[in-house]
Amino acid sequence: MSIGRRLLEIRKARGLNQADVAAEIDISHGALVNYEKGMREPPASVILAFAKTYKVSPAWLLTGEGRPDQTGLDETYEISIDTAWDYLARSGDPVEKEALIKLGSALFQYLLEHGSISETMSEKLLSLSA
Repeated sequence: MSIGRRLLEIRKARGLNQADVAAEIDISHGALVNYEKGMREPPASVILAFAKTYKVSPAWLLTGEGRPDQTGLDETYEISIDTAWDYLARSGDPVEKEALIKLGSALFQYLLEHGSISETMSEKLLSLSA
């Protein structure tokens, strides 16, 4: 599948029209049509803008490998640490560095493997790792 087909797949899956997507990522409607039809390859700036706007993996857009919903490692790490911090800080006691690292690492690994984490699964992982 081409980059254009992946752009089209995400746009349609989200129920968006071409004009709105083009405006959102600051390109012309005609350019988006050409990208989706495979008549032109989108430049890196378009791929990055689309990935950021619609929270799609830029690597997936380029190669088709992995999952479209996989975010960057920095964002995944931030989510992991924030979730672990929130859990540990609930009691009002000071958060221990070792506990934060242990919980954050467990969540990070889970997110890398599964892409997202439900509130229920987050609670289970946190209670098992604490």
